[in-house]
Amino acid sequence: MSKDLFLDVIRSKEFYVPIITIMFSILIVSASSRIVKKLFNDDVHDFGAKRRRTVVILINNIIKYLVILIAFVVILSSWGVNVSAIVAGLGVAGAVAGLALQDALKDIIMGINIILDNYFVVGDLVTFGDFTGTIIEFGLKSTKIKSVDGTTLIVANREISQIRNQSYKNASIQITIPVAYEEAEPKVKKELERICEEISKWDEVVGEAQYLGINNLNSSSVDYMITISSRITDKWPLKRKVYAYIKNEFDKKHIKIPYQQIEVHHGK
Repeated sequence: MSKDLFLDVIRSKEFYVPIITIMFSILIVSASSRIVKKLFNDDVHDFGAKRRRTVVILINNIIKYLVILIAFVVILSSWGVNVSAIVAGLGVAGAVAGLALQDALKDIIMGINIILDNYFVVGDLVTFGDFTGTIIEFGLKSTKIKSVDGTTLIVANREISQIRNQSYKNASIQITIPVAYEEAEPKVKKELERICEEISKWDEVVGEAQYLGINNLNSSSVDYMITISSRITDKWPLKRKVYAYIKNEFDKKHIKIPYQQIEVHHGK
């Protein structure tokens, strides 16, 4: 190839337009990705941050595919291809595909709405109809909800018209502790107040655990009560953990928790 021919090839728009287009496309995608991440930057362990991170991924993917599509059209145009005919053909193909894939498109659109409107995120406790469970997987087409007994419900996103998210509020847990009548009230109160101070330091607890006092006088026990606030998803594991902790602490201080007993009297 002669030098003049080589220079003609380099100078032709069929050569330099695709290269410049690809370079600009890469720069635009890279820059937009950094800008979007910076706008939505936050602690990845926070639920709100998880939602924001999902939005970041969604926005970056939309920008990437739009840039690729525009770059593809520009390159074809520089090569002398009739772009308007291709665009028209894509429009017809898109309309046909839209009719054939209506349900799938509804799922995807609803999935995007769930992300943008912060309906829920993986780990949230939700109620769908009469089914309550934790979101274990979320995609643009379907959502998986797992109940306490292990049953998994798979719901198409287009069917999630009403869903109650219980993770937006904290759970209030009332713990009733039966204590034998012979145990002095000041001693039990002092120990339960100390226990509440320790429980308040646990990661699962929101705010402070509080000692409420005597709740009931039963036939064989004095019932004391404490209250604890936690995230709704931690409610039942935390309640079991608190009961175990109180039992161990009462054993150390020799505070008696009564239990049913039967006395048998032998006559002469």
